[in-house]
Formats: sequence, structure tokens, C-alpha cells
Amino acid sequence: MRKLLLGSWFLSVLFCLPVLAQDVSVSGRVTSSDDGSPLPGVSVQVKGTTRGATTDAQGTYKINAPGNARLIFSFIGYKAQEVAIGNQSQLNIKLENDASDLNEVVVVGYGAAVSKKEATGATANVKGEVIENLPLQSFDRALQGRAAGVQITSSNGTPGGAVQVRIRGVGSISAGNEPLYIVDGVQLNNRNDGGNVSNNPLAFLNPNDIESIDILKDAATAAIYGAQAANGVVLVTTKRGKAGAKARVNVNLYRGTVEPIRQLDVLNTQQWIQVRQEALITTTPTLTPAASRTTVLQSLNLGLDLSDEAIAALPSYNWQGEAYRPGSISNADLSVQGGNDRTTYYVSGAYNKQDAILRNVDFQRFSGKLNLTTKLNNKVTLDAGLTGSNIVQRGPFGGAEGSLAFGAPQYSAPLILPINPIYNPDGSYFGMPASGIVMPGDLSQNVIANSNLIVSKTNVNQLVGNLGLTYAISKDLVFKAFGGLDYRSVNSSFFNDPRLSDVFNVRGSLNQFVNNNTNLTTNGTLNYNHVFGGKHTIGVLLGGEYRQETNETTSLSAQGFPTPELNTANAAAEPVSVGGFWSGFKRAGVFTNVRYEYEKRYILSGILRYDGSSRFGSNNRWGYFPSISAKWNIAEESFLKSSRVVSDLGLRFSIGSTGNDQVNNFAARRLYGLGGVYQGNAGIVVSQLGNPDLRWERNVTYNLGLDYGIFGGRVKGSIDAFERISRDLLLTRSIPQTNGFNSIFENIGEIRNRGLEFDITTINVNKGAFRWETNFNITFLDNKVTKLFDGADVLPGNLTVRVGYPLFTNVGVPYAGVNPANGRPMWYDPSGNLTYLVRTADQRPLGHSGISKQFGGFTNTFTFKGFELSGLLQYDLGRTIQNSQEFRLADNAGALRNSLTYYFDNRWTTPGQITSVPRPANNRTELSGRISSYQSGPRFFQDASYLRLKQVTLSYAVPPAVISRVKLSSVKVYAQAINAFTWTKWTGFDPEFAIEVDASRDNQGIIPQSRSYTFGIQIGL
Repeated sequence: MRKLLLGSWFLSVLFCLPVLAQDVSVSGRVTSSDDGSPLPGVSVQVKGTTRGATTDAQGTYKINAPGNARLIFSFIGYKAQEVAIGNQSQLNIKLENDASDLNEVVVVGYGAAVSKKEATGATANVKGEVIENLPLQSFDRALQGRAAGVQITSSNGTPGGAVQVRIRGVGSISAGNEPLYIVDGVQLNNRNDGGNVSNNPLAFLNPNDIESIDILKDAATAAIYGAQAANGVVLVTTKRGKAGAKARVNVNLYRGTVEPIRQLDVLNTQQWIQVRQEALITTTPTLTPAASRTTVLQSLNLGLDLSDEAIAALPSYNWQGEAYRPGSISNADLSVQGGNDRTTYYVSGAYNKQDAILRNVDFQRFSGKLNLTTKLNNKVTLDAGLTGSNIVQRGPFGGAEGSLAFGAPQYSAPLILPINPIYNPDGSYFGMPASGIVMPGDLSQNVIANSNLIVSKTNVNQLVGNLGLTYAISKDLVFKAFGGLDYRSVNSSFFNDPRLSDVFNVRGSLNQFVNNNTNLTTNGTLNYNHVFGGKHTIGVLLGGEYRQETNETTSLSAQGFPTPELNTANAAAEPVSVGGFWSGFKRAGVFTNVRYEYEKRYILSGILRYDGSSRFGSNNRWGYFPSISAKWNIAEESFLKSSRVVSDLGLRFSIGSTGNDQVNNFAARRLYGLGGVYQGNAGIVVSQLGNPDLRWERNVTYNLGLDYGIFGGRVKGSIDAFERISRDLLLTRSIPQTNGFNSIFENIGEIRNRGLEFDITTINVNKGAFRWETNFNITFLDNKVTKLFDGADVLPGNLTVRVGYPLFTNVGVPYAGVNPANGRPMWYDPSGNLTYLVRTADQRPLGHSGISKQFGGFTNTFTFKGFELSGLLQYDLGRTIQNSQEFRLADNAGALRNSLTYYFDNRWTTPGQITSVPRPANNRTELSGRISSYQSGPRFFQDASYLRLKQVTLSYAVPPAVISRVKLSSVKVYAQAINAFTWTKWTGFDPEFAIEVDASRDNQGIIPQSRSYTFGIQIGL
């Protein structure tokens, strides 16, 4: 409390400082040093503040700034310039062409920005133009392969679906691993509250509205956000209006198609009948071929006396082809931006629609955006922003992120026996309950009927707004007050048609819920910047922040509907349940950032944040999060400053601490549950033990980085080595049941992530009208669990978490292949001996894990006159994952399900045959009663590494001389492909899917990625 009072007193003193000097008005013109032509759209920013302006079509600008401030002029493709204002009221600037773009401005937190050469921490920046017009519903997907240290994995192929983002590894076991997302200063709630549909909270924002994305990767940059920044911070800046120019109108349209990347090769009817007979004979050797044939035909509801010719003529139906099919994608957006010396604006509206490759799964979004900046006077500036969106998603039965539901087409389509027709001759669905016909096989539901008749829909209305007031107290001191709102309302319903198998007896069912989430953020900052003697620069940022979030849900379920057309709750004959809950948290903090710079050569920065959160125990509700970082710009030294080879060389070091509070809002509290009964009376019982000592997970990060540029910036990049230690992990520890409970939530355990990041950009050719540019980034990652609790080497209940091993360590009994003499599968026991017996106690680490060892991207861009061709190769290497879906498809008719042709073609059939596929066996059980396959064994662990041609784009900008005749400022036409080709050893639908430490996800029933082709036109008026 004393520290808070002292901080408040200090802020009050700063507020009361006298106004030492007035702002001065500075204007001028920015031109190119190459030919003297004006440069429109140049960013003019007061260093260390959020104040800025933009040059108009004639290259002119006007800005108010303190007299001793410094202005940063930056423009893509040109060297940034930093100029002291002094006594000048007019500054005309000539920017030099800079292929390296080493001095680009990067956002470092709470609106402050510095040039890249002055950044002391590890950051990554992705310009909005790089992800513009990509047929993706959320910007996080667009970052894949474009930033070193940032691993993006799509959870599934649902349009607008969830995406897993990991910055520098996985640092938590039970708390969250997602970064903090901030859009125009608003801290977002990024939980998936989509109900039946995989929903991405970031899909509210049209990616074409984004100006730039900055990613804070180390504690030197992220510590300013303290207790919520352990997993990194993603700062999104949206487009603003351009001052001093006429309104600029931009229209963008594209359309295209989506298609499945692949289908699985499964058995036809004849192959299944053949291998099913073999499986029956394996388990019952006394069974004659004729008897086994009769048994198989009987199980398929076929005539028992079918001849070989009749069996050969039996049809095979393609359930995958009917479930997975091509779809369409379309997008239209319109934006207007402009302004004058006092007010600038950006307004946009957009419509986006995309089908999934699975029948009746799609995404539709209407969105609108407004950004407004106005100077009330020479000292006060008002910034306001508002983004609204309406998203309607139709989702699949069973969900998009993995399902074992037999009625889910994404799970069952490859498994349904091929003898089953999809439709009756009259076009109605085959195998419906009312018909009295039961489809042969373990999967007896018509999943195509389920896809078409089930109504699974989620409607999301989201509003994200911000309001900021900037007041220049003096020439050196600027105050900013900010408020932000992130409001999301989710209305999700799932109507199971009464004609379908699951609910035929109860005449249909309805599950519905409404979720409302309100997230408020407010902060105030004081920013002091002063230059002493022209060599020394000091900057001090002081601030306080408060955030609160409330989450409310109401749900209901009902059954008994008279007709499928009447599917609202009031039509139900029987209400089944009504439920609801409320949850919320509050967080407050104060922070400071002190920065010193000497002649741009030596830079030192320190951050301290003091945060409190309602999520933690009363004894540890507040915590400190410090960091310190330094940079030596070696290229500014006299011995290199005039070098013709070295254009940039800087050495960075940082150490700092951040927190992770992504836990249940009431994890530290003693909780009581309703529904208890004592002697017939309603009661309340204790449902969770409290822990007043519960605190944040703490990440301590060390970073050593080198920024470089040579040959005039034709080769540039950075190298970073980091170590991220996650301590005080939030885990459940077992306790004696004499307490009435068997576990309690505590801070125990430690994980280490260590790695190297390389990023390099080269201008390979820049001659005449032809230019070839390459960017390559790669991250090497080593993850290891270093400590659990009570000396435990393995986390109870989760064998994949083990001290001395990476997270997601694969555990099982090593598979030894097939005995060539009899076709039986064999394993290695702990002594290394061959055995037919698989025991759970024999499971051990297999030497690989689901953590990727390397990942990154490789981009090439070729330009010639108005043409541009670019391609992105994205890769993920070194992770091994169990192909759980293939376990079901490897039965070789051991069950009444279909199988892959690979296992049919490679099965053991003859003594002496060398193969890894056992002989078929009914119920996967040998005559001895021992299993013939083992799901947890390494037989189904596969290398999930892949190399993917993620994006190919060809565009043509029509020459200005041509379009000026029709009064247009720009026209560009383009064509692009997403997920064009994939190279992998993975045998499932797709190797890209997210997994969790708690093993809550695998690839069973996941909607896979799709391939898309789009054609578009962009018109500037």
C-alpha cells in the first residue's frame, strides 16, 4: 500500500509541473533523394510519443511538437530520418532509398515507438501489406511462417476457427500458453467461447484494416505488460487517415474456390469382404473359408449364396467424396481515408464468406471500422476507434476440433463400410430410423443426413472500441488517458433433427446457450523525453492500468419437437435443463520504463511493473515484474560509421521477468457447490480447497541478439539466442483424502525453453525494373521439464510430462514389428526382449515428442515493372505425434469398419514375409486373447514434419498512365493459391493440427486444412 501511495504522489507531482514551454508548429515537405519527387504517406512521429502526422499527396506535412523534440520520418523502402526540431518551424526532408529498411519504426508498448536501430529487445514486425487480401478470416493465421520465434498452428480447417499461437515455446502445463493480444491499445479476451463451432475471437477484425503487427518476444519488451505477458505480446495497429490529402477510396474484391487437400485411400467392398474373412479365420482357425464367407455376407445383409461374380459386381460408395467437397470463398471491402491538418479519418466496411470443405460448414462476417484522430488545440489530441462485426458460423456435428461421435462425418466418413449406399434410389437418405433399415457396420448412422439436417449455428456480435486523449503538458511531458472496450456476445444453438438416429426416440433435441463477455481496460501514462547537450537522451514512462472482465452464460436444453421446421425452444414438448453461470476477474498495476541513450550508440532501458490480480491468493495477490536491456550500436562507432560494407551492426542483451495469469478466475479460492442433499434437504458443499498462497507463473527470459546489415542493406537480419525459464507452474498436487479432497492447486514445477532464431532478408537482384528479394527465418527450439513436485519424475495422470524430457514426450511400449513366421505383432519389453504381451507398466519414453524442433518460413518476391510474383514456403520440423485417426483405420476389417488400403496391401499373409503390418484379426484379438495392435504403442506415432507451399501470389499493377484516363489512382489484379502443395511423411489428412499438454486433442475427427484459389481486383479512387 505504501508503494502505491508513493507512486500516486509522484504522479501527482508530475501533473502539477509547470508548463515550461509551448508546442511549436513544424511543417515542411518530404521528397525522394533520388529524383526529388514528393513522397505521400510518409509517417512523421514525435519520438517517444504517440503523436504523429502523415504527408499528403504533395509530400507536405504539419505537426505540433515540443521545441526540443525529435521527429522521426519513416516510409517503406526508404531510410528513416531522425531530426531535432530546435528553433526551426520548417523542415524539408529528403529520404534516401533504403532497400534494407533497417530503421523502420516499431511499437514497443502503450503507443510508444522507436526506430528499429534503437530497439533493445527482441521484436518481430509484419506489415499489413504482407497479409493484405489473403483469404483468411483472422490475422493470426496470416502470421504463419513470417516471424522468427512465432509458431502458428491451425487447430482445424474450419473457416474462422481456432488457431494456436506459441511464442518461443510452451511454458505452461495447466495454465494458458496464448500471447496477449492488443488491438489499438485494447487488450482482448481471446478465449474460444464459440460453443458448438470452433470460434476465433480474433476473427472480428478484417485483416485488410491492419497497418502493422508487432510481436514482443522477450522480457525487455513484454515486461511493460507484466503479469499477462509471459507468453509474449502481439500488438496490432490498424490503419489511420492521411492528413492533408483528398479522400482516398479503396475497393477490393476477390472470389475463389476451396477444395480438400487429400482424401484417404480406403478399401472397396470386395477388398473389405476378403480381409474380413481373413480376420475371422485368424481368431477362429477352425472356421472354414466357406463359413467365414457366409458370416461376412450375413453381417452385410447380403445373400448368403452370392457367387464370386456377384460379389465382384457389388458397388462401393464414396462417403468421403460426399462429405468433403469443394466450396467457395468471396470477399468485398471498401475503405475511405483522408483528413486535414486537424482531423484524420479511416472508415471501412467489409463482407467475407467462406465454405469449409466439409458439407454445411461455413463462415460469414460483416464488419465495419472507424478510426478518427482530431487535434482539439495545439496541446490536446483526441483518438477514437470502433470496430464492429457480426459473424455467423455453421459448424459440424461433433465439433471441429476432434470428435469420436459416430454420427460426425469428419470422423466416420472414411470408416463407414463401402457397401452402404448414401441415398435410396428415390434420392432419400439410406438407413434412416423411420425406414426400419439399419446400415451394416459399427457406424450405422447416415452422416450425410446428419450434415444436412442438423442445424448447428453460432452467431457472434463483437464490438471493440477505444478512446484516447493526449495532452502535451510541456515540451517534454505528455499525458495520455485511454479507455478500451472488448464486448462479445455469442449465441449458439444445436438442433438435432428428430428424423436422425441419435434423437429419433425422443423426437429431436435442442441445446442452446448465450454467452456475454465484457472486457474493460483503462490506463493513464505520463511520457517524459528530453535531450541533453545534443548527445544524451532520457525517456521516462510512468503509468497505471486497470482491467476487469465479466463473463455470463445462460443455457437450456429441450427435446420432443413435433416437426423439424419448428425448432425453437417454445416448440419443445419437454424442457430438459436450464443452467447458467457468472465469472469475472479484476487486474490493476502501475509501471515505469526508464530509457537512456547516448549518441545512438549506447542504449539502456529498464522496466518495472507492479501488478495485482483477483485470480490469486490473498497472500500473493501482488507481484513485481522487472526487466533490463541494453544495446550497443556498433555501426555508429567511428571505426564503422564510414564503412561501405557494414550498414548496421548492433548487439542487444536483456533479462527480465513476466507473469502468466491464464488460470481459472477462482483457482485460489475455497469454493462451494450447490446440489448437495442432507436427509432430504437441499445443501451446499465445499467443492474446492482454497490456497491463499497461489501466485503467478513466472517467466524469466534471457536474450542475446545481434542485428546486422551489410552491402548497403542488401543483406540484413538478426540472430537471437534466448532462454525462457517458466517457474512456479500452476499444477494440481495430490493430498491425503483425509482432508476430504484428493488434490489442491499449487505453484510447483519448472519448464525451460532454449532456442536460436535466425532472420535474414536479401536483395538478390535489383537491376533496372527487375528486383528479387528473399526472406528466410528459422527457429531452433529445445524444450525440457526441469522440475515437478515432491521429487516426482512423472506428472501423475499424464505420462507425457516427465522431468528431463520435453513436454508432449511420447510414451509407449516400443513396437518390434511382425513375426515373419506367424504374422503376429511383437514389442520390446523393458529388458529389450521380444514379447507378444503388452503391459501398461512397460510404457517408457520413446525418444521423441510433439514439440517442434525447428519451424519458420522462406519467402521469395520477384517484381518486374508492374508484375509481382511471391511465394511463401512454411515448414514445421521435428515433431512426432500419434496418428490416432489411423489407429481406427488400420483394423484391416478387425472390426465392422473400413480400413486404409496401405494396411490391406502390406498385411502379413505368408510365412517368411517381412512387414510391419500384422495379420488381420477379429476385434484385433489373436487366438490367445492377446491384442494384435496396440493404440498407445509407437506403431501409430508418425513424423508430423511438413514443408508447405503456403502462399503463391501473382499480381499486376496497371500503369498510372493507363488508369488516369478513367480517373483512377491505382488498379491491381491478382491471383493466389493457399496451401498449394504439402510435402510430408504423415499419412493422415493433414499434419497440421494443435495438441495440448493435457492430451485433450488429437487428430480424430478434425476438419482438415483446405486448399484455396482466389482471383481479385483492388481499385483506388
